Amino acid sequence: MSERNAPGASDARWTLGFGSLVIVALTCAMFGTFIDIIPVARAQHYCLGDPSAGEGFAGFVWATSRLAVFPIVSGVSAIATLMINLLIRLPCFVGHGWLKVILLVLVILISIVGPMAMILYDFATGGTPGGCVPPWWLSWLPA
Repeated sequence: MSERNAPGASDARWTLGFGSLVIVALTCAMFGTFIDIIPVARAQHYCLGDPSAGEGFAGFVWATSRLAVFPIVSGVSAIATLMINLLIRLPCFVGHGWLKVILLVLVILISIVGPMAMILYDFATGGTPGGCVPPWWLSWLPA
């Protein structure tokens, strides 16, 4: 192994950046799913009352679909940030540590955007059946 391709501090920082991206994606996939399912189910229960067997099964199928779809959305959102993570390795960023930190924060924020958009979409569409708005509903969300 020559000095040129020996692992160095730059590689360790890039691995840390990529590792943080994976951790954010896994966290969004695990906890975001439950943050999505529980409030929507509570809002539907408030608006519709006690569901019948058919409505309960439909809610179960919807929640199961979110268990499958939410990790995919989190993964796609994380993959979309790979280009920014690769920009950090360019030679023009070598002497600018503060710029690398800003890009790393941007990577984390972009990887969170996809799951947050899905949560807001589910709140707006599934959480307000028939135009019923629960009293704790945020005023800036569409009903």
